Amino acid sequence: MMSNNRKHSVGRNSRAILLGLALALLTPMGCNYAGNISGLHWFLGMHDNHAVEGQEEDYTTWNNTYAGEYDRGMDSMDVFGGPGSSIRVPPEGTVPREHEPYPYEAGDFAGAAAGLSNPLPRTQKILERGEKMYNIYCAVCHGNTGAGDGPVTPRLANVPALTSDKIIGWQDGEIFHIVTMGRARMKPYAAQVVPEDRWAIIHYIRLLQKQKQQEGEE
Repeated sequence: MMSNNRKHSVGRNSRAILLGLALALLTPMGCNYAGNISGLHWFLGMHDNHAVEGQEEDYTTWNNTYAGEYDRGMDSMDVFGGPGSSIRVPPEGTVPREHEPYPYEAGDFAGAAAGLSNPLPRTQKILERGEKMYNIYCAVCHGNTGAGDGPVTPRLANVPALTSDKIIGWQDGEIFHIVTMGRARMKPYAAQVVPEDRWAIIHYIRLLQKQKQQEGEE
């Protein structure tokens, strides 16, 4: 006669075999090799979790307003962008990694002139970099020599000459501030030109100014 232990062992093995066969049969049901219709989904918590992906619509912010100013999602954090937005407002004082906040307001030209100075040495390599960046971003308006005669001047009149006595008298920090924050018709270039390249451009502008002064002395 078969012992109880052997009977239990055979029973467990049989159940394991049946379970394995069932999984083997059910697994293909979750697959679909043709068309746009997905197969069966066995683990919906992993397939459609509560975490909101970037740029995904967040249904929890549709009708849940907070102080009439921002919407709040299911995580009770402020939402930037209105109902349905998944973009959360960063905590106050948050800055991007490796980013140094710019300390001057757009209209604070005097503060920038007094507080900023060119940290780059005036080397040949820096001047070459400044020339390259100037020709890409500045020459279209101010001209290749800084005379304010760039190719857009037939449609955009009265572009200031960077070699004028007025701009020669500006501090490097003021020029840097204008490139960073913009002024009058000139838009900010902070998004296009990194700070190091802005300072290199200023070195090159000083070179153009010096060349213009030398021409006037001849």
